[in-house]
Amino acid sequence: MDKELTETLKKVIGPNIRKARVRLGLSQARLAEMVEMSTEVLGRMERKKVLPRLERLVLLRKILGVPPDQMLGFSSGPSTPVAPRMSPAYDEMMTVMRHFFMQMESRLTEEERKELMQTFSHLQRFIALIKKKGPSKAQSRRAPKARGRTRE
Repeated sequence: MDKELTETLKKVIGPNIRKARVRLGLSQARLAEMVEMSTEVLGRMERKKVLPRLERLVLLRKILGVPPDQMLGFSSGPSTPVAPRMSPAYDEMMTVMRHFFMQMESRLTEEERKELMQTFSHLQRFIALIKKKGPSKAQSRRAPKARGRTRE
């Protein structure tokens, strides 16, 4: 690969990995564990020192939920607003689920894989929407208590 292109990719991919990792509230150690690499190598990627191998780049992109064009710097960011910050328990659950799905992915057909990822995406949006709205209106509006006499 052309040295100039390699340097450009390092400058783009590293910060994009870091941005996505921070956005998800993942530590370098946790993300490195999920992609089965050392924390040192992940740190060097984020500091624009090395490029990930293609397999690792694909896995990182999937775990971080970053579209390929965004990871490679062809688009500036997600077109939808970032979901509000969730609790550490929620973040941990989503991280474990992503890791589990990545492990299971090789055993699934292409159609099952797409359906699973779509369901996972919908679940994330649904949870973010619930978290953003707070308690439902049905729960917060109770029927007024009857006071005094009742009408007959």
